Amino acid sequence: MKKLLSTLLVSTAVFAGAQAVSADQDVVANTDADIAVAGTLGADNTKPGATIPEGDKDWINVTLPTDAIFYNKTSDIAIKSPTYNLTNNSGRPVKISLDKFTQGASSSTTLPGDFDLNIDVTGDKVASASTSLVKGGTLTATPGELLTLANSVDQHTAADTPSAVGGATKNKGTFTFSGQATATTDLNLAYTLSLKFEAVKF
Repeated sequence: MKKLLSTLLVSTAVFAGAQAVSADQDVVANTDADIAVAGTLGADNTKPGATIPEGDKDWINVTLPTDAIFYNKTSDIAIKSPTYNLTNNSGRPVKISLDKFTQGASSSTTLPGDFDLNIDVTGDKVASASTSLVKGGTLTATPGELLTLANSVDQHTAADTPSAVGGATKNKGTFTFSGQATATTDLNLAYTLSLKFEAVKF
C-alpha cells in the first residue's frame, strides 16, 4: 500500500508538470541541505504539461508561410491578397507582434503617392485588426501586438478547459493585406515582414 501511494504521488507530480514555483528553504545552524531535482529529456513543447520554464522561447512552435504576396490592377486601385494561416502548435499561448516592415530591392524607387498597405489579422484574441505598413508611399510600420493565439488545445490560461483532440480552433489565426494604389504600369515591389513571438506564461 505504501509503495502504491508513493507511485501515485510521483505520477501526479509528473503529469501535473514541473511548472510549480519552487519553495525556498532556509538553512540555519546546519551544515548541509538537500534539493530535489527533476529533469526531462525530450521535452515536447506541444504538450501543456511539458517541463519547460514559463516564458521560455522553447515554448514557441508556430506554423506560418515563408512568403506572401499582394497585388492590384491598373483598372482597380484596391489591393488584394490571399489569406494566410497562422497556427500555434505550442503547449502555451503565443503572442504575435509586428516587429518591422522593411523595403528590399524593387523595380522602382518611385511609388504611387496614394499607395497605402495594411496588414489585417483575424483570430480569437486580436489586439490590432488592421495595422498600417505603408501610407502615401512611405513606410509607416511601427512595432506592436497583432494577436495572441491560444495553445494547441485552445487554452489561453491553465484554467481554460482543453479542447477535444483535433478540435482546437482558438490556436489559429489569419493575415492578409489590403490598401490601395494607382498604378499605370507594372511595379515589382519587395518587402520583408518581420514578426516577433512571445510565449505567454500560464
